[in-house]
Amino acid sequence: MSEFSVQVHSFSDIVSELLFHCSLTEPMWFRGQADASWKLDCSLSREGGIEKEMPLIKRFKQNALQIMRHHPTSEWEWLFTMQHYSLPTRLQDWSESPLTALYFAVHSHPGADGSLWVLNPTALNRRGNLDSSEIPGFGDDEHLDSYLPSALAKQRQILSPLAAIAPRNTPRILSQQGVFVVFHKNLAPLEVDDENIIWRCIIPKEIKEDVLRAINLLGVHKLSLFPELDSVSEHARTLCHE
Repeated sequence: MSEFSVQVHSFSDIVSELLFHCSLTEPMWFRGQADASWKLDCSLSREGGIEKEMPLIKRFKQNALQIMRHHPTSEWEWLFTMQHYSLPTRLQDWSESPLTALYFAVHSHPGADGSLWVLNPTALNRRGNLDSSEIPGFGDDEHLDSYLPSALAKQRQILSPLAAIAPRNTPRILSQQGVFVVFHKNLAPLEVDDENIIWRCIIPKEIKEDVLRAINLLGVHKLSLFPELDSVSEHARTLCHE
């Protein structure tokens, strides 16, 4: 993938690069990947491909309804629920918070360099022929209807990935300031040869621990991003062993 990458050497380097490169007039999104060799693809492309989407949805629905407190009322809600429970989808997680993305870039895989990806979502959408300064919302914008699982089989055209927002209806997605890139039929990794749309910081494995310590100090850690009882337990154990 042809890309614009910046090698950083400290947490302050990361902040400096973000201040220098990020737009102050357009929204910027962030994604952390713990291994810099990983591609910018969606989980469905790694686990079965597009032909597996409907079988996964049907099997999930078959057994999920009886144990769910909230029943999804749309195809998009089903996909978000599947994403939440780690089933493969065409959704790719991004965040409006660079600190959230940094956590995912450095909290694991200590033997590999990490990546902090930076995306201009409106520029990505303009590249995908959605010429609007407003980021579309799942369930609110007809343009996204072509990306619904039920719509894919009826289409010959293959559309570009788009950036979109969704209701933050779980504590986790709210805490992580979650947003999404949704893929169409083509699940090839996101490849954009334009630094005005996407670029990244390469975070050497040697500074991962220092960066994690810095963002922990700023209040970003597993408990803040995963507000669930197992995180509460782990956080308490960590504090009592310091």
